[in-house]
Amino acid sequence: MPRDQLDGLFRMLAANIPISEEAWAAAEPMFVLRRFDAGAHLFKAGEVVTELFFVAAGLARFYYLDAKGREFNKSFSGPGQVLSSISSLVTGGVSPFFVQALAPTQAFSMCYTDFQDLVRRFPDWMRLRMTLLEQLVIKRERREADLLLLSATERYQKFLDEYSHLSGVLPNYHIASYLGITEVALSRIRRRLGLTQVNAPITGLVNTGASSNRRPDDEVDRQYGADHRRK
Repeated sequence: MPRDQLDGLFRMLAANIPISEEAWAAAEPMFVLRRFDAGAHLFKAGEVVTELFFVAAGLARFYYLDAKGREFNKSFSGPGQVLSSISSLVTGGVSPFFVQALAPTQAFSMCYTDFQDLVRRFPDWMRLRMTLLEQLVIKRERREADLLLLSATERYQKFLDEYSHLSGVLPNYHIASYLGITEVALSRIRRRLGLTQVNAPITGLVNTGASSNRRPDDEVDRQYGADHRRK
C-alpha cells in the first residue's frame, strides 16, 4: 500500500484526535485502499454495509432515491471525512441511502469489526470514534434546523459560506437537491444574488442528471418552513 497515502490519512485523522504510533501501527494492516471512478457507488441503498470508508481524495455525495426515481442529496464529503451507514453498521440492516463518488475518489476501507477491535484496545481510537460521532450529530442538527427555519435563499447563502470549496464546481442540480428546492428555484435565487456564472465542474465530475426536490420555488419553500415552525 502506498506509504505516502497512508501517511496523509494519518495526518487527516490526527487533526481530530492525536493518535499514538502504537495505535496507528495496529490499524495500518486493516486498511484497504479503494479507488472509485466518478459515478461509481461506494455502497447503495438496500445493501448491508460492513465497512467504514476514510476518504483520502475526491468527492462523494449521500443521497436518497424515492419511489418515483427522484434523487435527494443528503450531504457531501471529501478528504479527511469518514463515510458509512451507521444504522446499517449497528443494526445489521440495509442502508437507506446511496453513497456515490462525484469525482475520482480514493478511500481507505476498514471492516467495522476491525474498527470496533481498535476502539476496544486503544483509547485513541475510542476518542476518535466519539469525536466523529459528535461531529456527525452536530452536522445533522444544523441541517435539520436549516431545513425547518431558513428560507431557500438563506440556506443557499449558508451553503456558499460552508461549502465554498464546492459551490464553484458542483452542478446546480446537485446543490438544489441538497437545499431541498428545484434547479429552477435555485437559478432564480442566484439571479437575485447576482450570481450568473456557470460552474466549471471538477475534472471527472459525474453528471448524474439528478432530479431536484419537489418544492417549486423559494416562496413555497419559505411557507413550508413556516408551517413546520407552527407545529
